[in-house]
Amino acid sequence: MAYLRVTMIGLALIFFLLVAAPLQWVALRRGWPLRLWIPILFGRTLASLLQIKVIAEGRSAPGGPRLLAANHVSWIDILALCSVEPICFLAKKEVGSWPVISAFAQLQETVFVDRKKRKTIPGANSAMAQRMLAGRCALLFPEGTTGDGLTLRKFHSSHFAAARDLLAKAYDVETVSVQPVAIRYSSPSAAWYGDATLLPHLWSVLKGDPIRCDLVFGAPLAYGRDTNRKSMARHVASSIAEMLAAMGAAAEGVCHAEPERDALAATTAL
Repeated sequence: MAYLRVTMIGLALIFFLLVAAPLQWVALRRGWPLRLWIPILFGRTLASLLQIKVIAEGRSAPGGPRLLAANHVSWIDILALCSVEPICFLAKKEVGSWPVISAFAQLQETVFVDRKKRKTIPGANSAMAQRMLAGRCALLFPEGTTGDGLTLRKFHSSHFAAARDLLAKAYDVETVSVQPVAIRYSSPSAAWYGDATLLPHLWSVLKGDPIRCDLVFGAPLAYGRDTNRKSMARHVASSIAEMLAAMGAAAEGVCHAEPERDALAATTAL
């Protein structure tokens, strides 16, 4: 059955590359609403073929610019999140050079940042602000890397400044909604972290049992002109820790203070 799914995934990728990708390119150029739905179709198709059931719950944010911040467990996070709603992501620069994946990332209006060069952070934040001003919902993973799905890693606050940059560009906008998102999987096999390579992990997912991915959207937090990005990062970390604990995913010993302390220690002023 795994080999059959590999074949189906290959056919799906070919279809999206030859048919959906050119259509998405035109839709982006012309601003068609279709540009928001093609990535959702892509995410739902691949999630289904990988036997990943995505369950989303939680309140929606009010209208206006919206920045999502989620804990990071796996490459599956991307498929799960983009299968729920139109989202543009912040990704490390290396993703832009990955075969096939880079093409889909660019067509989804992904913003790339070189994590080894702090001087690229302001440009990435400005690009995210521009996406949000254009009506897109932007998402970042404040941990900056994947974890085991049980505990939160250090929360970096640098890219929360995208909300500040938006407010600097749009004087008629009073606040940006920053919404925490907690991600939990039914199986530890979904986690992709450390030195694990992509293809072996993909194969293990294909061979394994179906996986459930729970996405819980927390209460939106208002980022105003007087908001401190480090303080916002701490609040988001606390919110996600609470949601993970409520979902039964947080390991013993993980409390609100830990991610808050880590977030403060891991960041410096831009």
